[in-house]
Amino acid sequence: MMMTDIPLYIHVPFCRHICYYCDFCHCYYDRTLALRWLEAFKREFKDKKIKSTATIYIGGGTPTSLDDDILEELLIVLKDVHQEGIEYTIEINPETFDKNKAELLKKYHVNRASIGLISSDDRELRSLGRGHDYADVVRTVELLRGCGIVNYSLDILYSYPGQTMATFQKTIDDALALDPKHMSLYSLTVEENTVFYQKGVKPFDEDTEADYYEYALNAFEQHGLYQYEVSNFAKKGYESKHNLVYWRYEDFLGLSMGSSSKLDHKRYDNTRDLNKYEKGEYIASVYDLDKRDEMFEMIMMSLRLKEGLAIDRFDVYFDTDIFKEYEKTLPELLRTGSVYIENGYLKVRDLEILNSILIEFLD
Repeated sequence: MMMTDIPLYIHVPFCRHICYYCDFCHCYYDRTLALRWLEAFKREFKDKKIKSTATIYIGGGTPTSLDDDILEELLIVLKDVHQEGIEYTIEINPETFDKNKAELLKKYHVNRASIGLISSDDRELRSLGRGHDYADVVRTVELLRGCGIVNYSLDILYSYPGQTMATFQKTIDDALALDPKHMSLYSLTVEENTVFYQKGVKPFDEDTEADYYEYALNAFEQHGLYQYEVSNFAKKGYESKHNLVYWRYEDFLGLSMGSSSKLDHKRYDNTRDLNKYEKGEYIASVYDLDKRDEMFEMIMMSLRLKEGLAIDRFDVYFDTDIFKEYEKTLPELLRTGSVYIENGYLKVRDLEILNSILIEFLD
């Protein structure tokens, strides 16, 4: 079956440094392993019979950890399904980015970058296991601009040991001075199989996290970055089209080790094992999504958005009526004002209490 206009995610499972908080599929970069991975990826890509894509997102891991010739081969593979004008994103770790890579991105029509700034405090970066300093971030932005790539997003982390409100505020100010079109703001989550988990690291308490979050919201708004999702902010027209696919609960295809897909009411998780991947055993597990679970997942993802959940789309997708499915929960939430309906969308009044609202739908 030929796939057309599919949102496509590609996972590059290599890093030059392993961040202490990261639980994504990754390993230390080795050229021999990377070449083996690339050949396996080419076979998987061919097997999927992709004709065209709606968006392309190359994530990781660290895509820019690849040697220039390997990165170029990857971009050449994707060239065949790229359509002019689509959003084409790559994640960048500043420590692994240089002029050659910037020119490669321009050559193969990558038009959006997501940069892991994390913090502008070099001491904090070292405490997080990052391999770059803030000067590398500035240099990365300058290289992108020099190649005409002005649509770049900056990632910031908060709620980790050693961070203070003063250093966080400086990070926000430094980030905004780089004039990003998009910002992503994440609080630390300590996952198993991370250095922080092994060390017993804990994030800040909820009240402290709320103070940091509130400061960032105000600062972003003052600089023309509006909140369109719980953790994401953009200038008008620069929202992440690829990530909106996830939040609107649309289908997408994930390729490579450690990726996931959602297609035709099924979720597919790819293997994290290179040996199995090379043998063509791409998929580690397949889940048939239960209708009730899908309903909750669509609500959970869509209510993260300022635009909310499109009620008509929910009803058509599930061939039902959302008010019938949640005849007890929804009227009560509307009565209390926790959620409201505007122009056919179900919206959350205050995104900071989203979790408590979702619990009501789950019950």
